[in-house]
Amino acid sequence: MIDTVLVANRGEIARRVFRTCRELGIATVAVHSDADAGAAHVREADAAVRLPGNAPADTYLRGDLVIKAALAAGADAVHPGYGFLSEDAGFARAVRDAGLVWIGPPPEAIEAMASKTRAKTLMAGAGVPLLAPLCLL
Repeated sequence: MIDTVLVANRGEIARRVFRTCRELGIATVAVHSDADAGAAHVREADAAVRLPGNAPADTYLRGDLVIKAALAAGADAVHPGYGFLSEDAGFARAVRDAGLVWIGPPPEAIEAMASKTRAKTLMAGAGVPLLAPLCLL
């Protein structure tokens, strides 16, 4: 059972996940950059962990720091939200390797969908109907 979820995102994305967690009786952990210290998602979480710095590349895109934050806060699971690290198969694997639950698609699915051409081939092979490309002249 999951008792505490760290959301590796900010703003409205994190707030929506927090709302669902509250409805399910699951505690929440926010991460935040220095610039977002006073943001609504930080105030609404049950706990918050600072990721030092202001730029997303130094904070929200640092999977190693996010995992350390989850472990330090006692989280059982990590929800990536969307954007940032949500499409990083390496991050998903690192979350699992750290003993945390990854709330998202399996790393193999993330990798398979990383290339639109490969994704179309996989979907066609699975019988998923695809639209023909539009040609605008």
